[in-house]
Amino acid sequence: MVKFEKIDVKDWRIKIDDEEFHRCSFISSSITNKFHIISSFIEEMSEVLGTDFDNWFKDFISSYSDEYRTNTIRFTFLEGQIDTLKKYVNEFLNIKNFDYSQFVDESKAKKSSILFLPNEIRSIIQLSCYLKVYSVISNDEELKLDVRRHKKIYNMMASEISESEVIVKIFNVIKTKTFRYNLTDKYMWEYIKTFQCKPLEIHINEIFNFIMNSIIILCEIDKNPITYFVGVIEESINWFLRSVYKGSIIYDDSISSEDIHGFSMNNLITYSYNDSLGRLKGIALEQIYDTIERTNPVTYDMEIQPDFLITAFQQRLTGIEYISPLAECLTYPILSKLTEIPYNHFRTLSADHAAVLSCYTHTLLKKVFKSEYNNLFFLLDYYPTKQPAMATTYKLKAVTYFINFFDVNIKTFYGFKNKIALSNILANFIGRISRVSFEHLITGNEITGIPLSKIELDMVRFYSLLFSNKLDKELDRMRSIMDQDF
Repeated sequence: MVKFEKIDVKDWRIKIDDEEFHRCSFISSSITNKFHIISSFIEEMSEVLGTDFDNWFKDFISSYSDEYRTNTIRFTFLEGQIDTLKKYVNEFLNIKNFDYSQFVDESKAKKSSILFLPNEIRSIIQLSCYLKVYSVISNDEELKLDVRRHKKIYNMMASEISESEVIVKIFNVIKTKTFRYNLTDKYMWEYIKTFQCKPLEIHINEIFNFIMNSIIILCEIDKNPITYFVGVIEESINWFLRSVYKGSIIYDDSISSEDIHGFSMNNLITYSYNDSLGRLKGIALEQIYDTIERTNPVTYDMEIQPDFLITAFQQRLTGIEYISPLAECLTYPILSKLTEIPYNHFRTLSADHAAVLSCYTHTLLKKVFKSEYNNLFFLLDYYPTKQPAMATTYKLKAVTYFINFFDVNIKTFYGFKNKIALSNILANFIGRISRVSFEHLITGNEITGIPLSKIELDMVRFYSLLFSNKLDKELDRMRSIMDQDF
């Protein structure tokens, strides 16, 4: 049976009966970030169709990836395999026999409705499945064809829907949704057209190309693809408008203060804390959006525009569930010192709020400390994808370095000469991050290999100096930069 094994976010190995026969190295794209959808589909095809499919799939990948084949030979080989690829996918879908009529309620359709019939929805799913199998090649950094040849292969796979009204209906859904926003944001669209030279029609075409090239492949056989498309359309429009509106967006006042209200707590002070942290989150988001828009597109899928990168970032942000140990041990203490907001107030923040503030704290630290402590600070741009451990048995490895640094630079920690308390704090922090799976907040890339030994040395120096008030000058400079941001 075909099995996919993830090495890291871009690298996967493909096996049959535990024997590896191919290794993939994918490009950075929305497809790569959700490749588990594709791998699960192909594995299910293998399970349902059996050895016949396995043998074809192995020969398909191995023959195409033969290093002695030129692009012309590879293209000719693919042309000859399209019908077989479609045959296996169609056979699989016939066996699954999913009822797409459940997604269609013709009784509610009006003359002006854009109605997708069951057979049209199935044709979209068919194309999605063809592209999933093909993506093992088309999304590979070394194996992908040039744009011209790729489009020919794509059009061969999409021949069924390109000859029907499906393509037109998808385009009309995009156009209808976008023009509906034009009614409520008419003056903003006029502003965009006049000052950014981007009329509404161009944005419609960009969304359409994005859906056909990067979204349709991610459809799942038992879910309504039209609902999925509509969600992508609305997110894209919202965040495209946001990129124009953002100059007038100051902050979001959505922090819950329920957990910190007490009988003697002054509500005005609580509101002030909420207001400050809300404004700080707005500032942090502005800087992140600017970073995304300035990023060299070579590092991303060339077909995805900055608007879509912002949408992808927003989707990633709203999906964050866990607060990083970095936020609890570094971000919160540092910002508490800079803003004079009590540490306990930070502990009421949501996971996405914590991630954004950590990223902002990193920018402040880089401006003041430059590349110093970079082995530690770079982790502030990452968030955990799994629940971090609450406790750890980790012990400091650089014990000699810690003792010598303490004796020379610290001498006392909160008035105590005993080193045990500080060493336990440092060990707890490093131990908690040692087994965490991290993803980058902006790019979505997973971190590969956390340099614990270097992090430990940076943590010993920075954390010890921070809580011994030896970094007051640096904190004053950070505070000054933050005040300018406000």
